[in-house]
Amino acid sequence: MKVVMFAMILMCNSAVAQDTLLNHIRRNVSEMFQTENVCVSILEALERNDYGEDNLLLGYHGAASIGMARHAANPFKKMSYLNEGKELLDRSIERDAQNVELRFLRLTIQANLPSFLGYSDNKESDKSFVLTNLEGTNDDAFRNRVRAFVKRAEEEGKL
Repeated sequence: MKVVMFAMILMCNSAVAQDTLLNHIRRNVSEMFQTENVCVSILEALERNDYGEDNLLLGYHGAASIGMARHAANPFKKMSYLNEGKELLDRSIERDAQNVELRFLRLTIQANLPSFLGYSDNKESDKSFVLTNLEGTNDDAFRNRVRAFVKRAEEEGKL
């Protein structure tokens, strides 16, 4: 009985830690692509945590790897980070294709990456999916962020 209680306490602590990490990443996701230190700290936190089947954290792990590609100086390291990030992000979406947040994350990345990198195939489908399903989300700040991004990206010719 004590073992079962201990296991349940560990699972609860793990869930709280994952929620805390996810909230931290959401607050700093745009900064992750601008500041190497932020990106490194998020990537290290993700690598330290066992997030198991949490597709959001898997997707953000992919985004953090893609962020590191922006900061790496070595071209081979850049491509390694990019390829790892694409694989993780796409796997998270394959597991949960109806997740608006993951599809928006991929949309923002694909809209901002140079097209010669070959990671832009999902822009139109992700944009359509996100805009179609946006009203089903409960987060007003998220909806506003999505609308502002789409408007700006369209004005800049990225979408």
